[in-house]
Amino acid sequence: MRMYSSLGTWCIALSVATLSLVVCSSASAQQPASWDEVVTAAKAEGKVVLYSGAPGAPEQHDVARLFEKRYGIPVELLDANGPEIQERIRTEVASGHVTGDILNTGTTGQALMIQRGLVIPYGNIPNISEVVLKPSTDLEVPTFVNPYGFLINTDLIRSDEQPKSWLDLLDPKWKGKILGYNYWFQGSGATWFGVMQDRFGTEYHEKMAKQNIHFSTTVRENPRRVARGEFSIFVPFTITDMGRLEGLPLKAVVPTEGLAYTPYSLTMIKEAPHPNAARLLMNFFLEPEAQLVYARNGFPIARRGMEAQIPEKWRWSVSAKLLGQQRLDGIQERMSLASRIYQGK
Repeated sequence: MRMYSSLGTWCIALSVATLSLVVCSSASAQQPASWDEVVTAAKAEGKVVLYSGAPGAPEQHDVARLFEKRYGIPVELLDANGPEIQERIRTEVASGHVTGDILNTGTTGQALMIQRGLVIPYGNIPNISEVVLKPSTDLEVPTFVNPYGFLINTDLIRSDEQPKSWLDLLDPKWKGKILGYNYWFQGSGATWFGVMQDRFGTEYHEKMAKQNIHFSTTVRENPRRVARGEFSIFVPFTITDMGRLEGLPLKAVVPTEGLAYTPYSLTMIKEAPHPNAARLLMNFFLEPEAQLVYARNGFPIARRGMEAQIPEKWRWSVSAKLLGQQRLDGIQERMSLASRIYQGK
């Protein structure tokens, strides 16, 4: 399926981009010789702390509960937006008082963490052999893909007027009717900006800026603002969020060109206080029951051979055409450009 080849390509790209950093990164913590010993050591450590760059996403909590049920090891979960989580980790490592064990976030955040030397190799975990393409480094464990299209209010936009393409959003009739998630802010907004620039050029954003887009960082509330009729369109929209918006006059649009997307992965934080429990949880994220948590909510997943288990209602999302992901080079420069275009700064 397309999602798997795309995810595999990302794994290679991240590894190549960070190879020199991997070579000089600190060695992972001393690890038990066998996986049974890892499990025993993990239980002795007593807990594992997971930081998530997907604020409000229930899937992380669901996987944590399944892990606790299987192993009896509590999972402490803290989620916030990417920059907040990254700054917390930077501060913890710099102070020598590390609380977190694992970070689950998108490629942009992971690239920055690797560049700053804030993550370490996790060592071997059994389920890494089950991903579509094994990463070339032992820093990241792929988990799922966040796909971005746009959202429309079906009460405000007739079926014959509905935009079908990213280019359709440039139509002057949508001026003042679009809600956006800050494109100069790390996350889905910056990813969308980068993908659109790669596909359509900077001119596309210059035209979009003339649409008088209203910006908001309240990720979970933005779709409901569209449902209430405050705006007609929300860009970009994580299409898997439709499962939480059933019954509202909303439609997720997969543009004809395809979806922008962000691969998510796990990394182990430098000086993680519970390294064996961390490895165990990282491995568990690739177990079929954990991967199904994401697949049943429409996310393209990292583990192969699970196509038949994807619910019928979400196959449109999981198998949707993918347009591109954020390039790992020049991320800060693109966010600065987005600020200049959309904020005049």
